[in-house]
Amino acid sequence: MLKFMQRRAKYFYIFFFLIIISFIFFYIGPTDQKSAIALIEIGDKKVYPEVYWKTYEGMRNNYANTFKDGFNAEMEKKMNIKQQALDFLVESELLLLAAKRFNLSISLDELTRAITSEPNFSKDGAFNKEIYLRILQANQMTAGYYESRRREELLVDKTKRFIELAATAQVSIPPELQEKFKDNEQIMQSIRQSKEQEAKSKVLKAYIEGLKKTVPIKIRSELIT
Repeated sequence: MLKFMQRRAKYFYIFFFLIIISFIFFYIGPTDQKSAIALIEIGDKKVYPEVYWKTYEGMRNNYANTFKDGFNAEMEKKMNIKQQALDFLVESELLLLAAKRFNLSISLDELTRAITSEPNFSKDGAFNKEIYLRILQANQMTAGYYESRRREELLVDKTKRFIELAATAQVSIPPELQEKFKDNEQIMQSIRQSKEQEAKSKVLKAYIEGLKKTVPIKIRSELIT
């Protein structure tokens, strides 16, 4: 099972960037952040335990839905989902920091397109503002709060793609493979995509690890043990 996860790690990593969408409706934030203790501090940004637990729950539920009856406590322990959730939050915050360095942002048009294309806010195939506001109200959330969180999600994804751009330009297929499959464009395309994805994963990981060495990070693990 662990080998299965390792072979598909890059796909789960990409998938986890979408997890925040699944818990955004359940997290409003600490009632009094002035008195709350932050789990993660990255520069001047703080992440509180409530966010961590919703991230963890989202990951755990996604694994459970993927593996069905095969998912159990032993698998969860081997996969170390708690650490995965922590890593995900740290990396997301680092990517938001990188976005500032690259001068990246999410425009109002980009945010609007993302929200209006969300199926949960649609009726008969079209965005419905009444449903949108009703869902936010049902979850005790203002439109301003939701849109701020959604903008961060989009910015993390844009930053990730920006960093990965450098990888695709350097991808090349070994000459022996080009010769062997030169008459099979489908296989060549599959090899090319695999090489590109592998390169993207390496570049992104290397960049994040580099940030970890230059940005002050404080994690209070005792808050989630």
